[in-house]
Amino acid sequence: MVLSELNLKQEERNWLDLPSDVTANILNRIGMVDILENAQKVCTAWRKICKDPTMWRVINMNHLRRAIPEVSGDKMCKHAVDRSQGQLVDITIVSTCDAELHLYVADRSSQLRRLEMAHQFFFGKLTTVALMKFPLLEELNLYEIRISKEEIETVGCYCPMLKTLKVNQRGYIGSLTRYNEIAMAIGQNLLGIRHLELIGNKMTNVGLRVILDNCHHLETLDLRECFRIDLKGDLGKQCSKQIKYLKLPNDSLEDYPYIYVTKSEYFDYYYGIPMTLT
Repeated sequence: MVLSELNLKQEERNWLDLPSDVTANILNRIGMVDILENAQKVCTAWRKICKDPTMWRVINMNHLRRAIPEVSGDKMCKHAVDRSQGQLVDITIVSTCDAELHLYVADRSSQLRRLEMAHQFFFGKLTTVALMKFPLLEELNLYEIRISKEEIETVGCYCPMLKTLKVNQRGYIGSLTRYNEIAMAIGQNLLGIRHLELIGNKMTNVGLRVILDNCHHLETLDLRECFRIDLKGDLGKQCSKQIKYLKLPNDSLEDYPYIYVTKSEYFDYYYGIPMTLT
């Protein structure tokens, strides 16, 4: 085949001839922003696919690379949640208004199985009422988000399928979390937990022992930057024997996400290019 014939065949290719499920699979890979800002505007067929609730079963605000002050990331996230029409099963929220957005998601997403929340500056907040609305939740990941003993009790009561919990507070001195309160609440209320991250927690050996003595299904335990615990004696032996995958207080934090050096860097990252919703 000569080069001119090959070019002609390429020019004749029509992407609209792809089956709708194949097109949906491709569009799902480009992220929330590109779907809302670009893909759905290409043609009627693509717009129909982009408005299908199954396209919004997974929402990741990390795809919200740049937004403008007029249309905040939170507003775009709410728009995506509305499009899911209750079919949302997995959401990652990166926000400075987490409590309000948390409740918005909870009121519309009873099928949710994975919730990840990250706050960029200091600490964000959960909403107890929202935690009561996730009966199918299996994974709860919190980064720089405050959680109280009462909220853990709520999770234990209303999220019976929870298997993974991450309560990570890296790099902050003087956390509002009391030394052993969170650890003891986990040990007393989340007996079926299998994967636990407590990076930066200020618990002592007392709190850690409550977890080990009660969470018999625990396989993964991340204790990075938990500098108040001492694993040199029997407690360390218990960890090694009981936990299949163990990370120690001084282990590397190279893979820790969601850290921005300055507030200006954060806003430059998320609010640099004009965007509009349609």
